[in-house]
Amino acid sequence: MNATFAVSDLEKINAALQSHNPFAQPPFVNANNVWGKSFPDVETLNAHASDAVFKALEDIRAGHYSTTSILITAQDGTGKTHIISRIRHRLQTQSGALFVFANKFNDLNQAKQGFQQILADSLSNIGSQGVKQWQELAASMANDAAKSIGLPTMAAKDFVKKFETGEEDQNTKWVNQLTRAFGRVRTVQDPDIVRAIFWTLSDDEASYASNWLAGKELAQFKANDLRLPTQNQSFDAVLQIFSLISEYNELVICFDELDILEFNDAGLHKSQVVANLVKELVENLKRGVILSVLMPGIWKDRVERELPGGVSSKMKTFGEAFDLQYLDSDSTVDLVAFFLKDYYESRDLNPPHPIYPFEVEQLKAIGKDKPTVREVLKWCRENCKPPISSTSGDQPPIIIVVEPDPVEMAFISEIGADITSVLDDNQVLAEALLLGFQGLVGETVECVKIKDVITGIGKRGKDDYLNFKILGQENGEEIAIGVAVLQYEGGGALGAGFRRLLDDESRFNFNLTRGCLVRS
Repeated sequence: MNATFAVSDLEKINAALQSHNPFAQPPFVNANNVWGKSFPDVETLNAHASDAVFKALEDIRAGHYSTTSILITAQDGTGKTHIISRIRHRLQTQSGALFVFANKFNDLNQAKQGFQQILADSLSNIGSQGVKQWQELAASMANDAAKSIGLPTMAAKDFVKKFETGEEDQNTKWVNQLTRAFGRVRTVQDPDIVRAIFWTLSDDEASYASNWLAGKELAQFKANDLRLPTQNQSFDAVLQIFSLISEYNELVICFDELDILEFNDAGLHKSQVVANLVKELVENLKRGVILSVLMPGIWKDRVERELPGGVSSKMKTFGEAFDLQYLDSDSTVDLVAFFLKDYYESRDLNPPHPIYPFEVEQLKAIGKDKPTVREVLKWCRENCKPPISSTSGDQPPIIIVVEPDPVEMAFISEIGADITSVLDDNQVLAEALLLGFQGLVGETVECVKIKDVITGIGKRGKDDYLNFKILGQENGEEIAIGVAVLQYEGGGALGAGFRRLLDDESRFNFNLTRGCLVRS
């Protein structure tokens, strides 16, 4: 706080504190904070962990090695996702590395396919040049191609503007021209992937191109427009995208939320599934850093103890795991001062001291107990109130930090998440509908009394196109309604779903009396 400014009227400061708590924001970092506005971050806290990532990038650029993996272990609330958010926002202010945030896999049985989706979604976010990361990559590739045929090079924003103002036929011509020219200057295994990346330069076609790069199926008419196959879902596609990125950028891949109690059908915990994936990424990524963050107990019990050494060792090729530290007396004061600084400056207020309405000794007393960042912010939210009277002779209070309710933490994290990326996800929508219908068992809906909701339909207890079956009674007759969420754009998957819902020839033995198709 600038000491040359006069202290503001305490009544105004206290009125501001009463009207809006500076610590009202839930003390959790989620995907919105990683991709959007950053959660307030004191960059000196656990700087050793985030600095390791940037040191690794320096080493890669210096040619010391091409790829490395870094492991961070930390207890809940110490700032694991804070570190990832810090890395993402620092990369966004610098040119160079592209960033991938891998925190949620919709199906742990298909982790590789899920990672293809994560990769495409991450690269659809804004990068360091004010355009999507896909567009940064496409512009670098386009400049390579342009130079080879004597055309001028351009900044990424100029390429995007060029496609924005171009006619549809002209844009198609440019993409074809760039794809052919790029194939002459670089080794290309799959020209369709190159073509799709160039299509991301067109804002009108970027979402279709990104979906195709994510392995999703395109409708036939759109595949024809872009001159692409309807679908390319494979880990080979991921590796070819890695190869193209490595020609121009490093890639930083961050794995988070590995502590969640999720298992695949083989009984592997989420951390174990991701550990096996990290091993493959380390072996195939040509230029980049892979960061994994998880709790020490999960690391030791699930990964180190239960997986082969060749898997666990690949998660920390940079060196031993980095432990995140708890706060101490000084860092507790720094954290609170950082939050309050932005609060007061945004309201043109100058408090009597940087941590008003708290006192230094009060915060240092809390810091002596080595709290987590989350614990301190939660305490501040509950105790940030203007003082009623002066009690300078009192001893600093004994602070009891209450452990945050894990249910409350999970709930706040979920409602704060950005769901736009999953609105077309079949499994997420199906699970939401399933949960709703399971709560209606015993109720009557539209003249149908719901008796049961059955999952695990089909051969081997699973069918990719029929999500669940509702058993009920209508007008005294037993009925069975098959429910299929089919957000696919391509005709193949849609047709497969229709065949199961209709089941005219009883090929699937679902014993349905009717079918329900859910599609936006």
